[in-house]
Amino acid sequence: MVHSALLSSLPHAFTDVTDGDLRPGRPGQPGAAARLVRLLGGAGPLRVVNQVHGSRVVGVAEIDASAPDVLDADAIVSVTPGVVIAVRVADCVPILVGTRPGVRRAGVAAIHAGWRGTAADITRGGVQALCEAAGCAPSDLYAAIGPCISGAVYEVGPEVCDALGAVGVAGRDAWRTLGATGRANVDLAQLNADILDALGVEVDRLGLCTVGDRRFWSHRRDGDAGGRQVGAIRCA
Repeated sequence: MVHSALLSSLPHAFTDVTDGDLRPGRPGQPGAAARLVRLLGGAGPLRVVNQVHGSRVVGVAEIDASAPDVLDADAIVSVTPGVVIAVRVADCVPILVGTRPGVRRAGVAAIHAGWRGTAADITRGGVQALCEAAGCAPSDLYAAIGPCISGAVYEVGPEVCDALGAVGVAGRDAWRTLGATGRANVDLAQLNADILDALGVEVDRLGLCTVGDRRFWSHRRDGDAGGRQVGAIRCA
């Protein structure tokens, strides 16, 4: 697993293939999830949701711990100490957000931002929900963007660029470049980093590509044979 230096005050991790396949129903998944919770000093099951590439954000209290994966959402917010929340990824962007030390009420968020979720403004929605739950401003938060597909290998059509451009930050277009084939290449991590930065959230982008780095699962590289890693975080 890898960690963000910026979020060093918060128990968190971006897992890799050595930490097990966290995809629902895979052999060993319950044990891998339980180990992760213990490593992060949490209690109870790993809180996850059924990710649908949308804009819904839920509070951890809405997740029925006895029946995980039944709540459709793409971001989770928690102000409950000891609970570990997570989003699963295999090329999409995992974003972990937390309140800075000294903020009156601690809180964390885990956000799953594929291109559809990014276009649906899931990142701004997750930040807003965390600010409301913790009673703070975006400038009281910091975030880490974990391993995901890089702009160097993520080629998309014009409809994807148009959808992402509608939620991007005006004047910041570095996330979009022209590829060798004449189609656009999209850097989803950069786009989400721009959104967070414009909100006032300090961002640590790890810069690891799931497609090129075999330490991580990649759906683009491996198809259905691949697994899922997670971005996980605990409210201290």
